[in-house]
Amino acid sequence: MLSHVEVTARVTVSPAAHFVWSNRVEYSHDCFVCRRVGRTVALQHGATQGVCHSSRGQLEWQDDLDDAGMHPAPIRITGFDTASDGGVETLRYRLSFWWSPFADLKRPGERGSELGDKPWVRVYYRVGCHTCRDSGVDDWVGEQKSLQSNMVWPVTSSCARCGTELVTMSGPPEINLVG
Repeated sequence: MLSHVEVTARVTVSPAAHFVWSNRVEYSHDCFVCRRVGRTVALQHGATQGVCHSSRGQLEWQDDLDDAGMHPAPIRITGFDTASDGGVETLRYRLSFWWSPFADLKRPGERGSELGDKPWVRVYYRVGCHTCRDSGVDDWVGEQKSLQSNMVWPVTSSCARCGTELVTMSGPPEINLVG
């Protein structure tokens, strides 16, 4: 059956920040392809499928060791939206996936479901520091960072170079099963 999950993340951005959400996400998913519960699935907006990281070892049907433990998953980002409102940056993903009930291959007592027992999500962003930019620093846009829903909250991100506070996230991203 076709199911949908909506992920919403909000951060408060200081005036010294140049903030951009990334179009990639990692999500904990009960994958009926490899029949494992709570697998990390990597998704990118525009891709036709996700990539399930189901194990560290080679899966029974895999011949290529470069793909060991990974396989295409019938899940993708079908909605991606960002918004800015008075210093608050909001990100919304809609994930659509095919789902079927199953028992976990390695833990038969665990059952796969549309929305796992302890779902988590990792969202990515880049943030630059206007303070560093204004003082002539060439690489004032920092490297890509991430926020994960199972972190300790609140989370603050500061400029590694000058210490200016740039981003605060007061709570985890919301994960909701939707119609």
